[in-house]
Amino acid sequence: MATSSLSSLGLGSDGALSYDTIDKLREVDEAAQLDPIDTKLTTNSTKQTDLSTITSLASTLKSATSALSDDTYYLQRTTTVSNDAVTVTADGGTNVQDFTLRVDTLAKQDIYQSTSFASATSTFTSASDTLTLSIDGKDYDFAVTSSTTITELADMINDKLDGKVTASILNTGGTNPYRLIIKSDDTGADNAITITSDNASTLTSLGYDVANNHLQTATDATFTYNGVSVTRSSNTVDDLIVGVTITLNDVQESTESTTVSIKQDWTDVKEQITTLVTAYNDLMTNLQKATTYDSEAGTAGIFQGVSQLTNLSASIRKQLLSIDEDNRSLVDYGISLNDSGSLEFDEDAFNTKIKDDPADIQDFFVGSTDYNTTTYTGTTLSAGALNVTYGGLTINDTGVRFTTTAGATAADNALSLQNAINAAGISGVTASVGDNNNIILKSATGEDIIIEGSSSVLTSLGLKASTTYGHSIENKGIFTEFNALLKEYVTEDTGLLSLYSDYLSEEKDSLTTQRENTVTKLDSKYEIMAKRFAAYDSIISTLTTQFQSLSYLIAAESSSDS
Repeated sequence: MATSSLSSLGLGSDGALSYDTIDKLREVDEAAQLDPIDTKLTTNSTKQTDLSTITSLASTLKSATSALSDDTYYLQRTTTVSNDAVTVTADGGTNVQDFTLRVDTLAKQDIYQSTSFASATSTFTSASDTLTLSIDGKDYDFAVTSSTTITELADMINDKLDGKVTASILNTGGTNPYRLIIKSDDTGADNAITITSDNASTLTSLGYDVANNHLQTATDATFTYNGVSVTRSSNTVDDLIVGVTITLNDVQESTESTTVSIKQDWTDVKEQITTLVTAYNDLMTNLQKATTYDSEAGTAGIFQGVSQLTNLSASIRKQLLSIDEDNRSLVDYGISLNDSGSLEFDEDAFNTKIKDDPADIQDFFVGSTDYNTTTYTGTTLSAGALNVTYGGLTINDTGVRFTTTAGATAADNALSLQNAINAAGISGVTASVGDNNNIILKSATGEDIIIEGSSSVLTSLGLKASTTYGHSIENKGIFTEFNALLKEYVTEDTGLLSLYSDYLSEEKDSLTTQRENTVTKLDSKYEIMAKRFAAYDSIISTLTTQFQSLSYLIAAESSSDS
């Protein structure tokens, strides 16, 4: 507190009005005014740190519930193949199934080699000629002369048949090492190559009229699928079973076969359950420490009484122990609390559930949607010729068109309209004929049925412009609800934990400002006090000096009287 101008403070008052006195007075004020603020700032800092940890753990838990409530996790597939003769892959959502295969022949390319030539620039004909390559029903002509080399012929073939045939020069070694290789790019009988020429000597010179130079003949792949013989042009088959790609690798004996099993892959679901268990235990341990109150010890957690945290803990535990309307709970799927309150996952129990009723797992975890059948019933159609053209009848934005003859009965017209509606491909909507030669429209997938069109046409068809609304009932799975619960807390900016974090940040700013203002006031107060002490000290010093002078005079006077 001392400055150069006040460095002698206290000398005049014999130390009574000193900086030591000011410092002791300030310590009392700081203890009364600053210490409570500092305590609140320390608590605030601890709360922000602990809240960040809890929010992170809650987010990890939400990631697990989000995955377990996602349909795509239950569409994953795994394939088991009994041998290496075939390779099978299955897309997500492919029907679970078993089947057998036997590979009878593999699809092959057509491959020719020429006779041997001394050089890559060797010529092969003594006169002008036309060489013709035929593949997949098309002919490709190549004009050659006595100066055309095998390399130039290869380039001509590649330029004209790019993507169908590849020609290359191969050095096979020996005295005459160079051969012109011609092969089809794709397999299959349709890709067989035929090589002809106007002058037979050209083929002879190239060696393409020698059977041994036809190294491989293009063939289709043939295999047996569940006892049915199948032919394909490629060894990769992706159009036999929806979502399944089969690759044929090796030919099998007639007594051999390959068993293929496509099953639902539960690996990721199990991993997410394990993540859920760990995240739940970590989060609840932290919440318990932060929100409990020990009446015996008189101690409380940092968030004891904070509704955002206490409600989170209670809501999570309630959700975990919930039982749905079918009397199902997580315990039935191997997920349960042990005696100490920690969550455990019994994978054996879960595997048993997979074996017994895999569809039930997805239904309980994710939920399902039930649709009430939407029905529209028309009245009897008119008899006679009908000519429904563009815009005459529209159902769910899909046009329906048909015509009938003059002699058509109401029953004939009803059947024609039924067939026209069903052939139009209206998503989720089917038509049938009622007992009164009327049209009945139905949707079993919750679709609305919207009928529009010309009023005269609709009247002749026994229909009215109208909308019949579909209805559905959504059954939420336990993890769908669990995920929605956690979303309310951990969503960035708007979640309850985020809002509480904002409150703590604002509280810190307010306390910091309050402390700065308090320090400023104390500085001002004790700066004024120091100046007043200095003035008082000077007055006391002057009075002391005057008193001492007076004392000397009195003493001197007394001495002279004596």
